[in-house]
Amino acid sequence: MSTAARGLVAALQNCLAAENVITEAEELVFFSQDVFGEGEIPIAVARPQSVADVQAVVRAVTDAGLAIIARGGGLSYTDGYIATQPSVMIDLSAVNRIVEINCEDRYVVVESGAKWADIDAALAPLGLRTPYWGPLSGLRSTVGGALSQGSVFLGSGLHGGVGDAVIGIEVVTASGEILRTGSAGAGNTPPFMRYFGPDLTGLFVGDSGALGIKVRATFRLIPRPQALDFLSFEFISSEKMLAAMTEISRHNIASECFAFDPYLAEVRMKRASLFADARVLANVVKQSGLLAGAKMAAAGRNFLKAGCFSAHVIIEADSEAAMVPRMKLARAIMSNGGTETDNSIPKAMRSTPFAVPNNMLGPAGERWVPVHGIFPHSKALAALRACEAVFAETRETMDKYCIKTGYLMSTVSQQSTLIEPVFFWPDSHTAYHKRMVERGYLEKIGEPADNPAARAAVHKLKRAVADTLRDLGAVHFQLGKFYDYRKGRDPSGLALFDAIKHQLDPNNRMNPGALR
Repeated sequence: MSTAARGLVAALQNCLAAENVITEAEELVFFSQDVFGEGEIPIAVARPQSVADVQAVVRAVTDAGLAIIARGGGLSYTDGYIATQPSVMIDLSAVNRIVEINCEDRYVVVESGAKWADIDAALAPLGLRTPYWGPLSGLRSTVGGALSQGSVFLGSGLHGGVGDAVIGIEVVTASGEILRTGSAGAGNTPPFMRYFGPDLTGLFVGDSGALGIKVRATFRLIPRPQALDFLSFEFISSEKMLAAMTEISRHNIASECFAFDPYLAEVRMKRASLFADARVLANVVKQSGLLAGAKMAAAGRNFLKAGCFSAHVIIEADSEAAMVPRMKLARAIMSNGGTETDNSIPKAMRSTPFAVPNNMLGPAGERWVPVHGIFPHSKALAALRACEAVFAETRETMDKYCIKTGYLMSTVSQQSTLIEPVFFWPDSHTAYHKRMVERGYLEKIGEPADNPAARAAVHKLKRAVADTLRDLGAVHFQLGKFYDYRKGRDPSGLALFDAIKHQLDPNNRMNPGALR
């Protein structure tokens, strides 16, 4: 470690307790990795315990002329928090308090390291929920990470993504000052309203941490639905399946509507934890009753027909009576081209909505990484066909390196469909995988040999798909340092963004390389 680095570590230890400044080589390697990538090893990892600690760390690092990168749950797969130059990483996992639950005014204030699962657990006894209530990785995914990267899934069929649920954000800028957005920034005003003049909150949604470090956020609250039901349908035709899904979306009746292609459905069924895990079965019984649990156990993992696409609909209502017409309409829509099948997949998913992220490795130990695009419903099928064309053109390479692909598709609000190809390939596991995935699952699946050539091929394929989808007009979440933000963008908009970036971070210390 250089003299300058030792001086910075000493300065950080003056801000925090010594045990909250991490410099051990093995730990730093872990923090230099995400699901797919590996970057420059940070000089140190600072683990603040409060918002004031975050401010002190930011000042110390920027005064030293170094870059600073925020890390939440660590679920990025687009180099979101991976360093490209000498940096200090801020691990926000301990800045995780639920600050206020205001039942009367219907908002919740949380610190950015709060996990979605913990927030939902705190709200459930009160009969409340945020409209969007987290990604499936919400057992570890944090509010700050979701806001910085953009996030959809739970609740997204009706309510959109995380940016549609947030009211206000508190951000530590590169100077160490706190910037408050929404009504809380007006002075002597509670954080109950997003709009009071220009919408500053939106600036920090999807910014990849390039504009500052989020430390608190306020979300709207809605009544927790009292009734829940599920539908699953098989489709031979992806065209008919997407048509049915988009019709479900337009009718605004599904909290979640998602689908798998035949290969990804097969992979999910092979993952022993999906149905063999007694915890999942117990949760189904708790949520839907003993009969539902018995039906799921009887269905096992072989109820989907080979070669079929499977689409799944989760419907919420304020009462069982209100559920009846919604289920009737959804069933009629999905029956146009689809055949109803056992609904164990959505039932199991909702019984344990926040699961350990074992899905970042395949059932034979394969590595995994997704790429995605979000389109208006009218372009979803064209996007799927474009991905299929890329894979057809690169079939020789994919066969050479045993690269397999599948698709996740889901609807977002009433306007859009997410198309997400996923890659699986045989490759060794990094320090990141060995810590993030459950030990028992790792022991069960084994570890393939190191395969850098296949990894490089996947990187090229991932880029080719991303470029193809962007050329079709896709928008992206998880921009990080992978998706193109600037290419083809309106020059006036870019000039405004650059001016805002310069105002908040004049020396480009905040996650340099993001939003390229």
